[in-house]
Amino acid sequence: MDRLQKTLILVLVAGIPAAAPPFFAAPPSFCFTAGSVTYQVAPATALPDVRVRIDNAAAKPDLRIQVVDAVESADFALVDDVVDAGLSACRSDGLLKTVKVVGSGTADVTISLSREPAEADLKLFVHSARLGHRDAAALLAAMRHNAPNGQVAASR
Repeated sequence: MDRLQKTLILVLVAGIPAAAPPFFAAPPSFCFTAGSVTYQVAPATALPDVRVRIDNAAAKPDLRIQVVDAVESADFALVDDVVDAGLSACRSDGLLKTVKVVGSGTADVTISLSREPAEADLKLFVHSARLGHRDAAALLAAMRHNAPNGQVAASR
């Protein structure tokens, strides 16, 4: 009986890691295509294509974004309720650019992000299972930064 108990304990201990969720797995990629360019929010990348700093105290930010609670009042809406549909917008034949929110250091774009309407250039609505307001604002800023005329036209 003692041998059977030891074997069951060994099987149980060996089975726990296999049944546990992956704690160190990379978060799923989030990509958005605008025109012929696909933008990937990549917070862990060391060398992003577009570095966005969110600085609400900046005297002259490149873009002022107001976060709104109603999609009807937004200029740009990002809605995503699917955590993993098996398909990825990151699989694109076009150009792929990585976007990262940086704290300090060099940034390609500086934005201010607020719920206050004072002098906002754009209004942003976000309802996403994978992306917060900061990353969505950085994505929008990167798309606008790389657009030839500063306009963002999302492809469908």
